[in-house]
Amino acid sequence: MGKIFILIALFLILGCKNENMSRTGTIQEKVVQKSLPKFATLKEMLMDVNDFSEDNNTLKFISENEKSMHVQVSKPILEEDLESVKKEIVKRDIVYVTFQVFAQTDIDEITITSIPIDGSNYKLYFEEYALTLKISRKKAKEILTRYFNSEDFSILFENENEIWLPNKNFNLLKFDYLDEVFEEMSN
Repeated sequence: MGKIFILIALFLILGCKNENMSRTGTIQEKVVQKSLPKFATLKEMLMDVNDFSEDNNTLKFISENEKSMHVQVSKPILEEDLESVKKEIVKRDIVYVTFQVFAQTDIDEITITSIPIDGSNYKLYFEEYALTLKISRKKAKEILTRYFNSEDFSILFENENEIWLPNKNFNLLKFDYLDEVFEEMSN
């Protein structure tokens, strides 16, 4: 009878130990999945995010050379959109791509051109609204520190069901402080 009691106690102890180990493994696995993904190249990152596409002329890689990285992005607009809306879209795309690139790659400097595309004909660009901006990681960190007291670009994203999306901090940069942020980026 005593041997049976010892065997049952031993099984219970080992069972609890194995259960804790699997819980720890699950927790560690979730932590790994919860970190913002990093990409080796600009192209990999932009293709994964899928906000712009080479297939529909909303994305062009002007230069993928490490020393002179340059990308063109285009959001669709309508000719009848207000002038202010067209200009905001161009600035917003530059702000968005800049901070996303620095958050998800190790690129130190990038040039971004934003040219709106005709929403009814993706072969026509509104060249008169085109803006090009060259920015360094250092400058972007200064802006991030000014608005959020942090140099960690990941504070601009949140994980929702294993998908990383821009969060309220990113929206502050892209909407509430768009003109100020863009001006700082331009200086």
